[in-house]
Amino acid sequence: MGDFYPISPLINITNTSYAAQAGVMDEKWAARIVRGKKIITEKTVLQLDLDAFVGVIYGHIRLPGLSRHAVAQCAGRLMQFARKYQTSGVAPNFEIPDLVRDEMADEDIGAAEDASTYSEVSVDDSAGDAVETLEQNPIGALPEIAKVEASVAWENDVEANVAVIQEMAAYGASLPEGHLSLMFDRAADALVRHWCTNEDPVYPVLKFGQLILSCSTEGQVPSTSRTKLTLETGTCRLLTCARKLEKSGTQSPSNYPCAFHEMLASKVSYVSGAKINLNISSTGCIVTMSLD
Repeated sequence: MGDFYPISPLINITNTSYAAQAGVMDEKWAARIVRGKKIITEKTVLQLDLDAFVGVIYGHIRLPGLSRHAVAQCAGRLMQFARKYQTSGVAPNFEIPDLVRDEMADEDIGAAEDASTYSEVSVDDSAGDAVETLEQNPIGALPEIAKVEASVAWENDVEANVAVIQEMAAYGASLPEGHLSLMFDRAADALVRHWCTNEDPVYPVLKFGQLILSCSTEGQVPSTSRTKLTLETGTCRLLTCARKLEKSGTQSPSNYPCAFHEMLASKVSYVSGAKINLNISSTGCIVTMSLD
């Protein structure tokens, strides 16, 4: 195996004694994992992307409760330096001369590589830093939870969906340029692929239309034909909830969650051949679909 040439400084993984470094080795992109002054591994990756670095980190750090957020932050920084090197072909001297090889046996390294990509995290261990800053109010008894009516379930789903979208957007915006759109593009791909498993080719269009109408309690379909239909919604509950999250500290790009729906529209249009146009506002959306 060739020598590892570092193209980034050591990036610490928050709240651990581990760090990672991006590099090239054997004419391939590579990652180095370090604990203290010991090199745990130097491993090549097939392509330069965030998942590749995340995979190496998770595969070689055996730490219960390892934070996914901390690993992703570290991988994002590695990507940032790797992209700079990819563009310029020149990297400052990031070599650290006092690093030493770990004496881990080959079989132990193999076991680490075979480990699950994601570490097993208990509910208590996975609490985020933001939650830990809230005032604790211990309860004296558990509440009685009855079967949830459809309208209540919808409200809960809206809150959960918006929280996920807004936090993903806020986190993605903090990563190097391109990661934000990539994260949501992958999510949109997954959802549309799922819709396409239905044998009816109309199904993705149907599901997208239902998704748009479910953004509001005031959705309607004022006109429809075999080649054209219009969907209208009233006040968007997703945007209403998103604004409340902004007040609580979530600072996400202003075009989310709507940007995610625009990505879905583009992908559904591609697989179905239907032209889809979105006119989006907080007071209501108009979506037109046509085969003309």
